[in-house]
Amino acid sequence: MNKAMLIPVLLLLTATRAQAQAMEALGLRASVGEKPGQVLWIAPVVHGSFMLMGPPMAGMLHLALPVGTNLKLSDRTDLVIEVTPRFTRRRCTDDFDSCGTVRALTVSTGLAWTPWPRARGDGFFLQPKLSGMVSNEKDRPDADEGQPANRSTTGGQLTLGLDLGYRKTTARSNFYLAAVFGAGVGYSWNQRRKELDLGAQYTVPWGEERRNGRIVDINMDILRLGFGF
Repeated sequence: MNKAMLIPVLLLLTATRAQAQAMEALGLRASVGEKPGQVLWIAPVVHGSFMLMGPPMAGMLHLALPVGTNLKLSDRTDLVIEVTPRFTRRRCTDDFDSCGTVRALTVSTGLAWTPWPRARGDGFFLQPKLSGMVSNEKDRPDADEGQPANRSTTGGQLTLGLDLGYRKTTARSNFYLAAVFGAGVGYSWNQRRKELDLGAQYTVPWGEERRNGRIVDINMDILRLGFGF
């Protein structure tokens, strides 16, 4: 091969190598900024406060923890599923008219949409969601007024809501943090709660009598903490 033919070959090889290095760098940057396919998170703030402060302040044992997952559908959309089992027991005292045990299970699902996604899908999102809850109450205070001591009552509710939030996922560890606030409206069956009853959302209902009717719920689980994969 003469020198006239060698020079174009060397130039071609050099250009090919440079292009490969550029594509590799672009691929590396894309992987660093790629949105996680799945995020597992918990929302511990409100229920954690009840767990810590319930026994000394209200004579109440409260065990609950919302657990959720985000499943990537696209760069802008996630399927969100949340499950919250709850158990609350409050002893009867002169300070509280209600006592007994409440068990409940809440399941929510919806689509989280990020209109202007940044790296790793970060940014503001809107999440319409459908939530259902089943609850069971036992041993209420009117038992000493002639009612059976171990009576059990089952109720439930169904709500349609909207959450607004901002999500952030770190580049190296994929640590996930989302600040969320929202509300929902729906219907309650055979639950001892008022129309707007923040306590009933955490199995500490304010209502004196069981009722069927419209309800309004406020999402107080304002922080989601987890990791993306």
